[in-house]
Amino acid sequence: MRFIIPFAITFDGRVVANLPFTPISFIQGISHRNLPGEDYTHCSFIFLYILCTMSIRQNIQKILGLAPSRAASKQGTGFFTPPTQLGR
Repeated sequence: MRFIIPFAITFDGRVVANLPFTPISFIQGISHRNLPGEDYTHCSFIFLYILCTMSIRQNIQKILGLAPSRAASKQGTGFFTPPTQLGR
């Protein structure tokens, strides 16, 4: 959060990327946020940040060994999973 606010202020209203596609209608509000014009292939900083965060975070966690292993995620010992019964 510390880095996103200064960058969002710096790049507010500036086109930071051109998308190779036109986003679907309910995504256009985020992808074209505070940008002048009607070219919806122009991309705002916040949309690029969201895309990068969503696509790169899991891979970096896997590379650094911070992601849970496949065996642990298959086991399903999360907060909302029911406890397993022992002895039956």
